[in-house]
Formats: sequence, structure tokens, C-alpha cells
Amino acid sequence: MLSHLARRHFLRLFAVTLGLSAAGPMPATAQAPKQGGTLRYATGTDAQTLDPQFVTDIPTARIVMQLHETLVYPDEKGEIKGALAESWTVSDDKLTWTFKLRNGVKFHGGAPLNASAVKFTFDRINADATKSPRRSSTAAIESVTAVDDMTVAIKTKSVFAPLLAQLSAYNLAIISPNAGKALNNDYSKAPAGTGPFKLGSWTPGEKMTLVRNPDYWGEKTKLDSIEIAVVPEDSARVLMLLAGQADMISNVPPVMVNRLRGAPNVQVIEKTGFRTIYAGMNVTMKPFDNPKVRQAVALAIDTKALLEGVMNKIGTAGGGLESPVIPGATEFPPYPYDPAKAKALLAEAGYPNGLTVDFYVPTGRYINDRQLGEAIQAQLAKVGIKVNLQTPEWGAYQAMLNDKTKIPFFLLGKGSPTGDLDFTLAITTQSKGSGNYGNYNNPEVDKLILEQRSTVDPAARKEVLRKVLQHTYDDYPWVVLFYENQLFGQKANVRGVEVLPNENVVFARAWLQ
Repeated sequence: MLSHLARRHFLRLFAVTLGLSAAGPMPATAQAPKQGGTLRYATGTDAQTLDPQFVTDIPTARIVMQLHETLVYPDEKGEIKGALAESWTVSDDKLTWTFKLRNGVKFHGGAPLNASAVKFTFDRINADATKSPRRSSTAAIESVTAVDDMTVAIKTKSVFAPLLAQLSAYNLAIISPNAGKALNNDYSKAPAGTGPFKLGSWTPGEKMTLVRNPDYWGEKTKLDSIEIAVVPEDSARVLMLLAGQADMISNVPPVMVNRLRGAPNVQVIEKTGFRTIYAGMNVTMKPFDNPKVRQAVALAIDTKALLEGVMNKIGTAGGGLESPVIPGATEFPPYPYDPAKAKALLAEAGYPNGLTVDFYVPTGRYINDRQLGEAIQAQLAKVGIKVNLQTPEWGAYQAMLNDKTKIPFFLLGKGSPTGDLDFTLAITTQSKGSGNYGNYNNPEVDKLILEQRSTVDPAARKEVLRKVLQHTYDDYPWVVLFYENQLFGQKANVRGVEVLPNENVVFARAWLQ
């Protein structure tokens, strides 16, 4: 499967240049960036699509956003800057946002970027016929109008505080109408964005090649191409790096970090990110329709032991769904470890002799994901919960999650593509959210999510968001295990790659020494 390749411009404030090791900067070099070459990147899971409007996972987004771009992006200070839009204004009533587009931009294939293309993109994701799983990305938008060839107006249904952050999301990347209309649901076969790389070839489940876009409007890439290999097994990726068969690998297993740090010409990059790793429960499926069972599971999982043992202390403890690293998030403590109370709650719920449940866990998607599943299996056994581990391939796992009726208990991660809580809370906690795989339903949460969107004052909005997180914390629809640190390994001759807190990996300025 193929890596997450990422957006050219995004949150440089938190970006870490991969020319730096975990121990500090590499010795300075006077050598100018070298032109040419192929960077070989090994990752755990493949892209599920190359159509931005169907992306639901970060590994896929990393690739999609190497091929496409959005209207705006946040700069190194977190301030929104123009990408495909050069400038914008907002009406006095804060409902209509007017964007001036960048001149001279071409889609892959040669068609020019214009207002009609932007309108087409938004109309497509919002159309019933498209059946996008991320249609909610445009839920606040009433209309998109091409004012003239290079001017587009976006009108919201009501005041929508996080609009600019929302427009930076990968699902709202602009696509060529020519490709969109001609290919429709087969857009992934020949994606046409405006990004610095183009699709070269793709053998799903095995490898992908991205090639330099010679017509890119900005600074051209130094690399000729990127070869992305799908290698689900963590140890296999590490061995590829050590053997010189890969230049960079994702999701380094914590147990291998010290070995890599001691290896010649290899660097380990550890970076705090926005991702939460959690164990989710489907509240409409037995036994998790009973809140006492959900609370029992929360008290039976020793998250401290998972972080210290399985993750080798790589990650951050916490109990709230959203990482406190994300602006606007409130910190919550982990649930206490109390197996005795967990047993009592199971008895009160009608399971004095315990219960059996299937637990779905991915392999290669997150750092030590299968090992986490096995550790949780052992912990729950101590309170009488027998866990049958199920480890489907990532694509099949995603399809089952999307069904929302097939998986009772699952290990998953959630990030924050925009760095704003609205995007992921709307997807994961609203009753109709596309990523609400556990069918969590709290009318007050639905109400508060709508309220924070029209709350312009940052402090007041943060308080509304805190209430959302408090409700989800008290309802036990999931157990937060920890906030994941990002771990990458690379050869010492790799320069200019960036890892961002939203988990994107930027290759646009990469080069090989």
C-alpha cells in the first residue's frame, strides 16, 4: 500500500525537517540541493483512492495531497495563507467569502485553474450522486458562485467560524473538471490536480510511483520521482532501511528505535502529532449498548501499561478524544485502571461470568497496532472479557467500519487534517458523522457542535468545544489509549522532507545528497 504523501503547504510551525535527527541537527553542509533522483519510501498501508472527495484516512491523504492543492493553507504561525487562492475578502455579515484565484496554474493534463473548476469541485462533493463519505465537509456552505473567470464566492448558511480551516482540508482539494467529468467514479485512474507531483503508475496493494510535474506553478521539485512500496510488516520496513532498499520508512516500531539510532547513516525522526489512538465501541451493538459494559472496558484497560510497555513510552497519555496539542482542545486525564470495579460493573450489566466479543485491529496502519490489540486482549481477559482478535486487511477493515453494523469493538486512530476541532468532531461525534463508526448519539453534542461553528469569540468557542469533549468522555463510547508520536526512519542522505503534526509528509522540497 502506499504512503501518505502530503500537502505542499501546511503548518510549517510544527513541521520537522527530516534533515534533523531525534538527537539534533545533522552537521551543516554547504552543498546546494541536488537535482534528480528517486526517493524510495516504504509505508504500511496503501492508498484507498486518489480522489480527494473519497479520502477518509491519512495514508491516502498523504498521496492525494501531493497531487492536489487546496484554496488556502496555514503558514508557520498558524495563519491562513493563499495556495490556489491569492487573496480573499469577507462580507460585512460574515456570510460571503470572495476568493481571487492564482493566475497561471494548470491542472495535470493542461487545463487552466479557474473559478468554474472551483465551483465544479464543490458542487461535485455536495451532489447526492457522488456519494462522498466526506460530504459533511461542505455542510456549512450554501452556494459556490463563479463571479468571473478568476473570482469565486463561497456563501455559508450562517456564520461559520472555522471556514478557512475547513477549506484547507484534503477533501476540498480542487480537481480538474475535465478529469472529473470524463472519469467520474474512475477519477483515481488518472487524477488531475495542481500539485508538484503527478501520478506515474500504481499497482494497488504493492507500489506507486509519483513523478515531477514540470508545469507546476510554484518551485519545481528536485526529485525526479518517488517510489512508494507497501510493506505492512513493521520489521520488514526497518530491514529495508538498514539494507539500503528504502530511503525512508514510516511507523518505526518503538522496540526498533534504539537499533536504528545506533546504525550508521540512519536517522530516526520522532515528532508529536495530532493523532489519537483509541479503542472504539459500537453503542448500538451488544454488549456495548449497555453503558456499564463500556465503562467496565474503560476501567479494565491499563493505558499506562500500554504506553510504557507496548509503545516504549513513545506517545503521550490522555483521556480526551482530541489531543491537547490541537488548538482549542481541552486536556482530560486517562480513565483510571480499576479491574475490580470493572468486574462489578459487568455483573451489574448482566454479565457476572464475563462475555465474549470480537475486537478488530489493523496491521501496519498505526505504530504497533497489532501489538496493542494483543495487549488489550490480555488485559480484558483479567476481568472476564474474552476477546477474539480480527485483523482484516486495511481496505476491508475500512469498508466494514463504514457499514457501521459489522464491527462491535475496534482499534482506530483519528487525526486532525485542518488543525481545527470542528472537522474531526463533526465526523466522529455527530450522530450522522461519516466517521462515527460506533454510532455514538448524544443530542446535546449535536447541538453544541452546531453552536461552536457560529461562535466567533475564540475563548467562548473553546468552552463550547470543551463541553462536547466532556460529554464524550462521560459517555464512554471509546477509550483513548494515548496520543501517538510520529516515528520515521531515513537514510542520512535524504534532505528537505518535512513531517507535519497532521501527519502529512511533504516531499515537494526533498532532495538526495
